[in-house]
Order: sequence, then structure tokens, then C-alpha cells
Amino acid sequence: MASISARIINRLLPLLGVKSFFAEPEKMDARLRKMRLKGPDLPAARMHRAYDISVQNDRGYPVHTVSPKGGVEQGGPHILYLHGGGYIMDIAGPHWGFIMRLCSALGASVSVPLYPLAPENKAATILPQMQELTRDLTATYGAQNMTIMGDSAGGGMTLALAQMLRDTGDPPPARLVLLSPWLDATGTHPDQPELEKRDNLLAVAGLKASGQMYAGDLPITDPRVSPLFGSLDGLPPIQMFAGTADILLPDAQRLKERADSTPAAPAVEYHEYRDMFHVWMLLPIREGKRVVREIAAFIETA
Repeated sequence: MASISARIINRLLPLLGVKSFFAEPEKMDARLRKMRLKGPDLPAARMHRAYDISVQNDRGYPVHTVSPKGGVEQGGPHILYLHGGGYIMDIAGPHWGFIMRLCSALGASVSVPLYPLAPENKAATILPQMQELTRDLTATYGAQNMTIMGDSAGGGMTLALAQMLRDTGDPPPARLVLLSPWLDATGTHPDQPELEKRDNLLAVAGLKASGQMYAGDLPITDPRVSPLFGSLDGLPPIQMFAGTADILLPDAQRLKERADSTPAAPAVEYHEYRDMFHVWMLLPIREGKRVVREIAAFIETA
């Protein structure tokens, strides 16, 4: 059973307005214009006091690097973190809190690109930018020390990026971590309408709309948009987390099933949390702290 804190938060989630945003795709354009005026959440002053945080602005989008005060040991882990938000929404405050907790748990540094967003930008241009960033980070930190990680849409981008790196012969990261990943942008799984009744953040109609915004001229089933339909052969080991009150639960379950039935697919360490909602891992509740410990153990085995 979910903790008391998790149950309280789940009841309060509708107040955030995210559910109504995804349930009313006809209003998305106007709401996105307001979001663009606000811009992304950035690390709070207290985070700058507790961690070393720098920003690189020479790629056409900012890349924040977060590390523990005093730096990381030589050969220590480095994470490329791809934030969620349906490919259309900026990074939010809970992402930064989660990233800081990862730094502390692992003694790791983390690169956080505030990548270009849809609908202004499309998968066909965003993903090559992330691939180029990954190449540079790999050259700096070493492939054996690299983990690519993402939540929701960032989880989908993580898997799509790993498939692209494999297909172009680039050095693969040591590990992939997928948090409530969005792997199938078609929104056609038969279990999703029933799951939507329990999901206090997401709705099928909005997922389909934002998926189309991101896809642009690509088919919605293109692995760059829906990496569940891409080949899993030769990918690095994957750790994945999902909750049973999340509309994206079928995506995670199908990825696990495909990996288990494909001889050349990677091992998938799958954690399914009962009654947990979308991207609960980002929060400092009991279940979220447990996920941080499980991620740390997974990365340390690399």
C-alpha cells in the first residue's frame, strides 16, 4: 500500500492543473503560450549553496551541470538527465530536487539539458542535438561511467536516444534508467481509458496531442517518437519504474515483456509500485527515497 504521504499527494494532484491541461487538448496552444512566458523552473538559491551548479549556453539551449560540493571522484558516475513534460513543458521544481538527491546518493555529477521543446521544435531535430551532447559527455566522462536517465517523456527520449547511439555506432552508456516512461505516443493501449480514471495527472487525449506536436512529419509509430516500437537489440541494461495508478503503466509492462522475450535485448530490472501515480519518484516521500536508493545500487554495479 502507498504511504500516507503518497496518498495525500495523489489526492491533491488535480489542484496542480496538469490533468486539466492534458484533458483539454483544444486549449493547449493558449496554455503553452503562457508557459513559454514563464519559462523553466531553475535551481533554487539553497540548491546553489549545497551543490556546485554551472550552466553552459553555447549549444543553443542551456545545459546545467550539478555536482556535490568539492566535485566528483575521478572515474565517478555521470548522469545525463532528460526531464519529462510531454516534450512540450519545461523542467519543473521537483525535477531539480530529485537530481540533487541523486547527486548526494551517488556522489555523481549530472548534466541537465533544457532541450528545445515542441511544438516549436520536433523529434527529428531535438534528438540529434541530444545525441551530439551525449557524444561530448561520453568523451569527457567515459562511456563506462555514463548513465542516461529520464522521466515520462524524458524516459521515452532516453530509450530513443540509446537506440540512435546504437544504430550510429556511438559508444553506449553503461546504464539506462526509465522513470514512468512514455514509450508509445499512439495512446491506443486498451487499458489506458480505465487507467485514466485513476491517473490524477495525465489524460489520453492530451498525450496524443502532445505526441503529434513532437512527431511533426514523422509517423507517430516512428521509434524516435514511440521507442517501444524500435529494436531493443544490443542496448545497455535498463532499470525501469512504474506505478499502477499511472496511465503509462502499459508502456513499461510491454517493454519488460518485449525485453524478456527477445534474446538480444538487454536485461530489464523492473520495479512496479502498487497504487503509485505518475513520476512519484521525483518526490521526497518514502517511495521516492526508496527509488533513489535502488537507482544508486543499479548504477554502482556498472
